[in-house]
Amino acid sequence: MPIETAEPPFDYASLLRLERARLLELLTSVEDAEWGRPTPCPAWDVGDLCRHLLGDDLYVLSLIRDQHAGTALPTMDDSGFIAWLDRLQMDWVDAARRVSPQLVVELLSWLGPQLATAFDHVDPRAIEAHVSWASDRLVPMWLEAARELSEYWIHRQQLLIALGRPTDLRRDLLGPVLDALRWAFPHRLAEVGAPHRATVRIEVTGAVERTWYIVRDERWDLTEHSDGDGDEVAVARLDADVAWRLLTNNLARDATLDIIGDPAIVAVLRRTRAIIGAPE
Repeated sequence: MPIETAEPPFDYASLLRLERARLLELLTSVEDAEWGRPTPCPAWDVGDLCRHLLGDDLYVLSLIRDQHAGTALPTMDDSGFIAWLDRLQMDWVDAARRVSPQLVVELLSWLGPQLATAFDHVDPRAIEAHVSWASDRLVPMWLEAARELSEYWIHRQQLLIALGRPTDLRRDLLGPVLDALRWAFPHRLAEVGAPHRATVRIEVTGAVERTWYIVRDERWDLTEHSDGDGDEVAVARLDADVAWRLLTNNLARDATLDIIGDPAIVAVLRRTRAIIGAPE
């Protein structure tokens, strides 16, 4: 199942509306003293992380609705690009600290429906998006929408963690988020050679249950079912809560992972991330 031909698995505009509703429900419950609590994002407190989300809204709406990219993407290696992006995001948050938490929440409430509507009017099959952790080539626009949904969902979990509340593992959003993040696996496996039809099996259990197969043909590709033609070279068994944390640099460094098989492939599976950033 090459990503270029995969069908849109969800109505992402509707999921973005649901995610924004849950974010706003959370933010309206935050006490004044809690806005300054530290989050899993280094150097950002609760208010700063929300200001980052506000910047995401403005950028994505400008790009998707108005075709306005603004800041040109530089040409550099991965480490240079990560450092550049980190500086860009810090510059935004530094400037946005002038915006009060109440106004940030009001703006997120105003922008959320517009963002979802913008994706309502996008052809999800159009090969026009660039999602660097999933492919070096252009990918369908539905993956752009899935990437944005994942971004908002992940940051909401970080806010919940910062506020000392349980993470939200309801299947209606966690399932689509994991189904988006999984595309990082075949992309990262490109650096590993393997025999024709070699297969990697990833089993997700717990709040969401999934079994993904990644099969080596001309390249590594995801498939929902194994045809049994090739050798199984690695198996990963991940709880759903562990899976999203692993793929987004939110897993404790001492966490135990059940991944066995070819050492080179196991190493790639352990360090695969569906974000722009180095594994931690």
